[in-house]
Amino acid sequence: MMKKTVSELATEWERFAEAMRQAGYEREAQWLRHFPRVALDDELVRGLFIAATSVRDVRQAERLAHRLLAIAPENPFAHLALSLVHLRAGRIPQSVQAFDKALRLASTFPAYLSLKVHWLCLLGRPREARPILRTLLREFPDRWETQRALAHFRMALPHRLTWAMQRLMEIHQTHPDDAITHALLAEGFWRKGERGKADEHLRRMARHLLPFSFDDQSAFIAHALAKGVLAERFVWLRPFWWWERQFLRLPPRRYFTLVGIFWAGVAICLALAHALSPSIGTELLILAVTLFCAYTRFADLLTLWWLRCKDKSP
Repeated sequence: MMKKTVSELATEWERFAEAMRQAGYEREAQWLRHFPRVALDDELVRGLFIAATSVRDVRQAERLAHRLLAIAPENPFAHLALSLVHLRAGRIPQSVQAFDKALRLASTFPAYLSLKVHWLCLLGRPREARPILRTLLREFPDRWETQRALAHFRMALPHRLTWAMQRLMEIHQTHPDDAITHALLAEGFWRKGERGKADEHLRRMARHLLPFSFDDQSAFIAHALAKGVLAERFVWLRPFWWWERQFLRLPPRRYFTLVGIFWAGVAICLALAHALSPSIGTELLILAVTLFCAYTRFADLLTLWWLRCKDKSP
């Protein structure tokens, strides 16, 4: 069964490249060889990709491609499958657009995998991070994102902390604007008791953090790492981090949706309590919840703003 699957995949790969050449997209056809085949290691992604590119009915193929996109939106092969479906249907502009998206994701796929390692390490799940890290070291050993993820993974081992710090300092020399590197360096120096250097990298981390967005997973994970490091450094942020960490198991869109739904539900419950039992106790409860809401939303932001103001580095 596995041999048949690999054979079918190779056939579809060549057919897609030939179709791109016949449509006049010679350069795009050549770019197919840059796609990371490791992105097809997931059995569900591989199965849906083969199904979407093999089924004869275009409508059914399009449904499968969109299902694959919903399951793995960051996987370049999901967009590649949609591109092939559009090409079979004669929708050349849509096919090229989907293919361009696939190319962008193919070029950033090592960074995506490394972010997954950072995320799992942050949540304290090294067993799940280990196979992803092995894949990165096997397929993309020279990428700086791979080395950064390896350093983060080994920081959990006390006897490898010095090695990890040395590797992070090397990355810092070539990528001085990377907020994740500064966050990890701050955490490492804090563990070693070098508070001055830890505070310096905290300020640089705050300076280089990208703004939050619903779709930027890199910024989302960088902010999550920053919150964890800040909680180690500043005592007043530890309750916030304990609270926030419960929601970080979700991807960005679900995270923001769940947080919004939770606070909307709390607001409705408090409004009902105030309407049904208007008393001093209810007023105090509303005040306490309001203050806690403000704390969870603004404590880390104000701390980051304060660190940015203190940063005097060029």
